[in-house]
Amino acid sequence: AVTEVPFAALFSQPPQEEGFVASSFQFLLLKKHNEWTPDMIRSVISRCASRGVELKWFGADEPIGFTSKYDSWQYADFEAMPATDRILAGIMDLRLPLTFSVDDC
Repeated sequence: AVTEVPFAALFSQPPQEEGFVASSFQFLLLKKHNEWTPDMIRSVISRCASRGVELKWFGADEPIGFTSKYDSWQYADFEAMPATDRILAGIMDLRLPLTFSVDDC
C-alpha cells in the first residue's frame, strides 16, 4: 500500500457530506529534510511511464494537463510562496479514466 512507502503521503479524504468521484489519485513525494530533486522526480515519472503509468507533476517548470500552479498563471500577479512551492514541488497526479473498456484492463 502507498501508506507503507517511505516518504510518500496520502491526502485526506473529503468530508462524508461531499460527493466524491475519483478522477485522479494524488500523492506527495516529500522528505522531512532532504527534498526530492527535480531529477529524482523525473526519474520516477520516467520509470512509471516505462510501465504504462502516466504521472503528472505539479512541480514541473511548465504546466502539463491540469497541473498548473500559481506562478504559471499569466493573468494574475503573485508573490513567491516558499512553503507552498515546497509542497507543490512534490505533488504527483495519476489520472483515473472514468470508464474502462475490457481492452483497457
